[in-house]
Amino acid sequence: RPSLVISVTGGAKNYNMQAKLLRAFRRGLLKVASTTGAWIVTGGMNTGIMKLVGEIVEMNPSHRRRIHLIGIATWGCVAGRDKLNVYGKTVEYTKSSIERRGTAPLEPNHTKFIFIDDGSEEKFGGEIEFRACLEKAISGNFFGTRCRTTSYVELQTSATTATTSSLHLERSVPVVLLVVEGGPNTVRTVHEAVVKNNIPAVFFEGTGRCCDLFAKAVRLYKEYIKPIEDAEETSQ
Repeated sequence: RPSLVISVTGGAKNYNMQAKLLRAFRRGLLKVASTTGAWIVTGGMNTGIMKLVGEIVEMNPSHRRRIHLIGIATWGCVAGRDKLNVYGKTVEYTKSSIERRGTAPLEPNHTKFIFIDDGSEEKFGGEIEFRACLEKAISGNFFGTRCRTTSYVELQTSATTATTSSLHLERSVPVVLLVVEGGPNTVRTVHEAVVKNNIPAVFFEGTGRCCDLFAKAVRLYKEYIKPIEDAEETSQ
């Protein structure tokens, strides 16, 4: 059972992060994962930010504390998936010499994989909804339970319900979505996690594309919209 789940999403294409940002990202991710026993979740492919996370995990200085890196991928997008279509056997997966458009090899430093077969082929993003639901199930609505305001009626619940809720919170695991760069599927991932499943997101500003767009939107909200909302609450 992890103490924390870090779900990393972002660009799936070849991506070169600025040296300063890369050092900060690598240092922070390794420190958190190696000291807290956190699980890291990605899309599992050997491209873009997923490949970068795999390479960072490979650099883990603590050999006694293995970092759990879990890839959740769309089955129809896995290059050479025919080699994995077996049951009860151990197979050697090697990177295919020929990759078709819409496919990618698996990143070798991931410790576990979950494949989502939605019937599609060579179409990335089929795993997004499942991934968000899985992360919500792991979190047990960790943040939603804490952020919810309590009404007078809710305070009238029985002692049994209160005890059940306490046990539920004890089993909950905090999950956070870490966004680095990214395109349309990253926007979908953020929407599924934040809007639909109440999972908080951290945007690594400066990495480009939709990540910077989200970060700018958050700043504009804090600067222009939140003061108005706070003033309205105060006046009520």
